[in-house]
Amino acid sequence: MPTASPSRRIVSADPGLLSAEELLSSHTGGRRKSLEKMIHQHNKEISVDVKPPIMGQIKDKVRWFLEHARIKISYDDFMMIVTLFVLFGDDLRLLSFPPSADTAFAVLNNMCFFLFLIELVLNCWAKSEFFRTKSIWRPKVKGYMFSFFFWLDLLAVVSMIPDILWLSSLLGLGALPGAGSVGTKVGKAGRIGAKTSRVVRMVRLVRLVKLYKITSQRRRERKMIEDLRRLVAMGHIDHSEVSKYLEKMNDQKQSKVGAELSDIITRRVIIAVLMMLCVVPMLSWSPSVQDELEATMFLHAVNVEAGAGSPSNSTNCEYLKSSTNAYKLFMESIVETSKSKDQYLLGLSIEPQRCNSSLALDFDDYPLIEEVVREDAISVIETPPTIIDDVEYSIEATFNLTSFVEDQARAGIYLTIFVIFMLVTMSAQFTGDAQKLVLAPIENMMEMVNLVAEDPLEEFDFSHHMSQTNGAGGQYETRVVQIAIQKITALLRVGFGVAGADIISTNMAVGEGEGSAVLEPMIPGKRVYAIFGFTDIHAFDYCTEKLEDEIMTFVNSVARIVHDEVTRWGGLCNKNLGNAFLMVWRIGDEDELQAVSGRRRRASHSSSSAGGVGAGRPMSPTASSRSAAAVASPGGPASPTARLFPASAATSNVRGLSVDLRRIPGLDIMSDKALIGFLKVVVEINRDKQVLAYRADNRLTAKGSREYKLRMGFGLHAGWAIEGAVGSLQKVDATYLSPHVNMAARMEAASRQFGVSILMTERFVELMSPEAQEHCRKIDVVTVKGSATPMPVYSYDTYQNQTFPVLQAPKFSSLNLEEVLAAQADEYDVHMWDQDEDLLQLRSLSTTEFKVTFKEGVTAYLTGQWEKARQHLEQADEMMSQSDLGGDGPSQTLLNYMKNRDWICPPDW
Repeated sequence: MPTASPSRRIVSADPGLLSAEELLSSHTGGRRKSLEKMIHQHNKEISVDVKPPIMGQIKDKVRWFLEHARIKISYDDFMMIVTLFVLFGDDLRLLSFPPSADTAFAVLNNMCFFLFLIELVLNCWAKSEFFRTKSIWRPKVKGYMFSFFFWLDLLAVVSMIPDILWLSSLLGLGALPGAGSVGTKVGKAGRIGAKTSRVVRMVRLVRLVKLYKITSQRRRERKMIEDLRRLVAMGHIDHSEVSKYLEKMNDQKQSKVGAELSDIITRRVIIAVLMMLCVVPMLSWSPSVQDELEATMFLHAVNVEAGAGSPSNSTNCEYLKSSTNAYKLFMESIVETSKSKDQYLLGLSIEPQRCNSSLALDFDDYPLIEEVVREDAISVIETPPTIIDDVEYSIEATFNLTSFVEDQARAGIYLTIFVIFMLVTMSAQFTGDAQKLVLAPIENMMEMVNLVAEDPLEEFDFSHHMSQTNGAGGQYETRVVQIAIQKITALLRVGFGVAGADIISTNMAVGEGEGSAVLEPMIPGKRVYAIFGFTDIHAFDYCTEKLEDEIMTFVNSVARIVHDEVTRWGGLCNKNLGNAFLMVWRIGDEDELQAVSGRRRRASHSSSSAGGVGAGRPMSPTASSRSAAAVASPGGPASPTARLFPASAATSNVRGLSVDLRRIPGLDIMSDKALIGFLKVVVEINRDKQVLAYRADNRLTAKGSREYKLRMGFGLHAGWAIEGAVGSLQKVDATYLSPHVNMAARMEAASRQFGVSILMTERFVELMSPEAQEHCRKIDVVTVKGSATPMPVYSYDTYQNQTFPVLQAPKFSSLNLEEVLAAQADEYDVHMWDQDEDLLQLRSLSTTEFKVTFKEGVTAYLTGQWEKARQHLEQADEMMSQSDLGGDGPSQTLLNYMKNRDWICPPDW
């Protein structure tokens, strides 16, 4: 066999001849880890059938722990251990360690003291922000320093001073109980001082609360990291996504409401616990008879000593008597009072009895105990008997503890009052905090939702709700939610409009204990009455083609004017169709209006017009004189607009109206405002700077080769419609469906043929005030397909080729321009038709002579006197030579209609 090439030859020792330990010792780093795995796998395969004993497994794990385990401790964990030592170290020293360990504990106490002090200083420096003020000695501090936890940490440090012997001696506190006085005998005052010192030391417990919160947060972070590692190992997320999750984890902070509430509750609990620790021991008082017991035991010793010799010896009797009298005087000095019931020493029995009964040792001259002192206030001290020479020596003393029992009852009352005070105060504090930060915002949110549900169209001012919630507390998440609710309700109002009021109300209404997460936008429609206005932008296709992506800005600038003016004058926008807008002046529900009009709905009527309002009333002579036969005959003559309205707009087969809108009070004002709203739109599109700028746009003017001026058409009609939702759960539109809505759109379309800006049906015009009707002129009588009733149409003259002055608020008025215009609309009266400068300027060409001439021409036209009509209409057209069209649009339309028929009125006219 050929020898191996030198480049592949193994020059080291054969690994197969080495042990596992020797092999591992010759490798380091990553190769060592790989070898460890290989050796472990090899050993596992060899010993698969050999199981070491339990103790052997435990021994292996312990050996691995000793050789490989790494113990990591964080700063927070270390300080928690230090805090636990400070809390329990002194008690453990006394309980479990010999006196020789006191020095070591003193050293550890000194180390803990300095650790606490250094931590306090570092926290003040790192967790505080200092701001300059006018006073150098009083800088403004924000953060940890001078905060609640700063004072608690400082108090915890101060509480350690008595345990630091050298420092307490330096400060002159060496005589204080607990200041190193181990084994020193102290009296009552000393015991009280030691108890107070122990209570002060309990202040250090608050450090555990803070450290526990920090440790809990770190534990949650470690758990999230472990979960990420597990997900990576399972292949659910990639290594590249770990950084994103870690960033999200770092960004996930406790909510402001939660942090504030947790901080407040922690403060309240700490203060309550400290107060309980300080006050309860002082009020938990019980009478002590330690001195009485010691005196009685001394008297017992005297009694035994006096009887040890001759019990009847006079010397012993005198000794016993003097001791007994001293005992009595000592007891009387404890409670000095003149009341017999407060006599402290009630009885004294000395056994054995001797030395003569005149010694008055049994207090026979006192009243019965049961008549003076209650049983609860009697305390009996009986010494253990001592037997000498078969003689039993003992003393039994009966004491009146009435004053002490009264003090104890008084302390019990104070303790009960204090506990009640703490319970009521803390309950009120906790409830107040929860009410302020959580409950009050939720209640305000519910009130906001209920207000919107009751009246979705009302623009509520919720600022007071949000100010009540937070006050000066800041921007909490609850306030963000409130703002979101306010915006959502505003968006619902804007999105659904007046037609979607019931949809909003139905889905947002929440009763007591009710509420459903199911969205129900497809509610049944209902019959309502309204004034419908339809407006359209002329030459919109041309504008779209030229403006391209800027068409939205163009449309929105027009929509702003249309919406503002119509809304200001009592209407609302129902549909934005790009180039067209459906505006609605809602009159009311049918059921509500029936009670006002006093009329019932009839099932049907075959002669109602498309207007439908006031159906059944007699037509004007001019309208009734118009023949309908031509409309019925496809080949017969008809009015110029007779074929503009298809059968869908007719109402011959729809249910008749039950409400006569002419009887609705205040409807004349609403109708006047509807017309004024559209007239104001006409003025504003010729006054607004943003809209006027498009007149100089090179894209629309073909670089100056043609003229462009924004023109719009308007149609107005009044009638009923079905108000409700159209669509599905994927997309819903709140709108109105009715022939009367279509009629408003047909009026707008017909306005172009008549050459006018606004075209109105008679059903709408008759609802207006007489002052408003006076300025509207009837331009034709048309017949709708499917209906045998002719319908007059009206217009309001709008001369737009002129400059309209820019509006300004009065100089000395406190209102801005928008407020002035809103007040003008709210305070509308019929005199406005003769006083408003915009209305007067629009109809400046419509003189009285013109209106009379045009009226005569239209009357002659409708009555079949076409020659006469021709003369008057040509004259009227001439009077309007300065208008936008260079003449009168309606006159030109009627003249062209007659000209196409050779100026000869049809026989069936």
